Amino acid sequence: MHEIISGPSKANSLSFGLLAGIEYDGQLSATAYVILAVVLLGIIGGLGWCFYRAVTAAGRTAESQSPDEVGDENSAEKQ
Repeated sequence: MHEIISGPSKANSLSFGLLAGIEYDGQLSATAYVILAVVLLGIIGGLGWCFYRAVTAAGRTAESQSPDEVGDENSAEKQ
């Protein structure tokens, strides 16, 4: 069992071959900064949109619902 886990495989040798040329110098590339900015703007924009929707929904007065719109709460009682 130990040989199966630690033994060389095609997947391990392939992944090590692809990562062998990468050297990390402690800085992000310009592409990484663009991706990071887009993701952060998406998160901040999405949270802002949700907050805006919650604030505008809280300011509205509730409209009355007719019994047809509510659901089948009374059907269980009738049976």
